[in-house]
Amino acid sequence: MTVDKLTGLLGMCRRAGRLVTGFDAVVALCQTDQATVLIAADAAERTVKELRFRMPTQPIHRMPFSKEEAARVIGSHKPVAVLATADAGFSKAILQYVEPIEEEESHYDD
Repeated sequence: MTVDKLTGLLGMCRRAGRLVTGFDAVVALCQTDQATVLIAADAAERTVKELRFRMPTQPIHRMPFSKEEAARVIGSHKPVAVLATADAGFSKAILQYVEPIEEEESHYDD
């Protein structure tokens, strides 16, 4: 039931033109706006680390479905690992159905 509601919200967000997909597009959005960042359940750990490196203060939330399922939900033909929206209404609704990824102890060190 929860997954159905989340898929509906993401689909509406995409149709409204308020959903950004792909690593580079999400990072660009987060540099200009406060956004809700979502990552697929089967996304590589390296992707999470790179997001944290590029956006150290931005919370990241895990979706309860895979990259392929995320693509199907938003109508994409390619798997989608990273999504984001800066729309406050969609963000508030989406955050009810996703789990935050806990901050890792280690970050990239120079």
